[in-house]
Amino acid sequence: MSSPLYVDGGDVECSRQEVSEIRQTTTKPSFLRKWGPALVAIAGVLAVNALLLGPTGSKIPSLNSRQLSAQNVREERTQAVLDMEWDHEADLKRGLSNMRNSRTLSESDGGVMEYTRRRHRYLGEYVHVDVSDQFSLFGKLSISLIYFAFWVFLMFPNWFLPIGRPGIALGGGLCMVVFRYILLLTGQGPAFDAAKVIILEPLFLLFGLMLTTIYLEKMERGGLFDKLRDSLDDPVNWKRSAKIMAMSTIGSAAVMNDSVVLIFSGVVVDLCVRHKVANSLPYLLSLATTANTGSALTMTGNPQNILIVSLAYDDISWTEFLSNMVLPVTAASIINAVMLFCYYSGELFPGSSGLLECFGIVFSGNRTPEMLAQEHAYHARNVTSQDDVVDSSGWTVWSKIQIVIVAIFLVCFAVGLDVCVTSICAGAVLMVLAAWKRQHYDPKPELVEYDAEGNALPPKKMYDMDGNEIEPEEEELVTESETTLTEVDYGLLMLFIGQFILIGSFDDTGVPQAFFSAAMGGCAEQMTSVPCVYWFVLVITILSNVASNVPVVQMLAATFPYATPYDWMQVSFSATIAGNLTMLGSAANMIVAFQAAKVGDRTFTSERHAPFGIPSTILSLYAGTFLLSMVHFSPECSVKLGECDE
Repeated sequence: MSSPLYVDGGDVECSRQEVSEIRQTTTKPSFLRKWGPALVAIAGVLAVNALLLGPTGSKIPSLNSRQLSAQNVREERTQAVLDMEWDHEADLKRGLSNMRNSRTLSESDGGVMEYTRRRHRYLGEYVHVDVSDQFSLFGKLSISLIYFAFWVFLMFPNWFLPIGRPGIALGGGLCMVVFRYILLLTGQGPAFDAAKVIILEPLFLLFGLMLTTIYLEKMERGGLFDKLRDSLDDPVNWKRSAKIMAMSTIGSAAVMNDSVVLIFSGVVVDLCVRHKVANSLPYLLSLATTANTGSALTMTGNPQNILIVSLAYDDISWTEFLSNMVLPVTAASIINAVMLFCYYSGELFPGSSGLLECFGIVFSGNRTPEMLAQEHAYHARNVTSQDDVVDSSGWTVWSKIQIVIVAIFLVCFAVGLDVCVTSICAGAVLMVLAAWKRQHYDPKPELVEYDAEGNALPPKKMYDMDGNEIEPEEEELVTESETTLTEVDYGLLMLFIGQFILIGSFDDTGVPQAFFSAAMGGCAEQMTSVPCVYWFVLVITILSNVASNVPVVQMLAATFPYATPYDWMQVSFSATIAGNLTMLGSAANMIVAFQAAKVGDRTFTSERHAPFGIPSTILSLYAGTFLLSMVHFSPECSVKLGECDE
């Protein structure tokens, strides 16, 4: 038996018409097959919380003596902080560097207890300021309707007009700015400073990473980027998916999830094209979902973890963060991988008869006839293409330079230097090297034009206003602005700018905060205690997909300024894993969808993401939450607040 994409295991490619016929003859899954796991997962999580807390919350336990004592200490400390006199100019003169490097302020400057509040004042443009009381009811409702309308448009960008997500986000941001100005004129809401809700660091980071990625790919054929691509290649579908998941998990924990998906989205699509894959969704999901899951492992894995560590009242070390997250992240990664293999067994295990055979293939190394045909075709293509491909087994001097620059970038990132500046500097250095290489070492492009029969045409002559012939310049210089810099995805940057404006205005209304307070109810003061913790992570998951995870973290920092390290561990895990629930749940998902669509692959959509994302996220979230609640090393009390002494 032969694969439908190959003939007798050879390297003969099927035509586009044949591929189209194959796709048309493939039966579409039924509604129950597609959405059944998601519906079961949603019903299951609601049933678990109803069983633990009661349908109306009647089983919520009352606060114990330790929790009551901690509540009194926090209220007293908050009142003492509010009664203190403070000088905003002194905060500005004190500087951000002192805020980062020391929390031992003098008693007159606020002491340790004042650290979080002063930092919030200094970083006022990054931390939510409560202005909800300045909105009228009409203002809150109208802003919320505008936000949710554009949230739906971003989830399903092709419903009405083919504008694309960057255009929709920018249109939503502009609409929000104009409407907020109308509310201000009519006295229905406060002034809106859109510039303050645009967080520049992610934009700088994305620009630097795009610049670095482009030059790593374009500088040298067979260089570092091509070798990274080849390292993920494999003739066996499920092994190729497993390699992508392993790389994405480890890379996201080391250098941030957005960086990994930005670099490897094009690589994954290229691998799918190379193997003539009819459905690239399993491989794109392998990249996006594991990038979010792996980023929960370290405090530098994603933006919300970095924000948590900087805003937490108690110090959280790198090793403490890692030790708490090892078990839940490992469990979530295994669950996500198993579900991906089960849900897309037809694509990853072609020719298999069921899940039992799929597991037998994974653990025993068996092959179906279709898998053998694909392997034969893969090796046949490699053999026949060896004569046409330049030998890239060695490392050229330019490849070695790339390795040195990337190694320096990773070292700078690891020692704590600003990752935005580091990434932009790496891209700028690679740009200078690429320009030097093209000007002095690369062969000059042939400027001779040919006619239809392949005969060389004489060079065109140019004349000035007086009819004098203009001598051509000896060499026409091609600048980076005309070549590589044009490949930066400025549309992706515009997408994030528009989303920042939409989310920032929605947060001003206080609707997310009101939803959190109403949803938590009696669990608000014991949100990470069993059984309330399971309801807490569900509320955080919903908010993270509606209002984004970074604003949710900022909201909790203002709502619970004395949250314990263990509280923040649960917030970090739930807000990060929640990114896999929907397309808009994580910036990494948006980057994967945007990068894939840029090269013509539009399989990674909200409608295709949700049937797998919902059950995988819920199972991973609750399994990890259970493990984290059972085994954690962070204190459940605030050391700096003195709760642990009592």
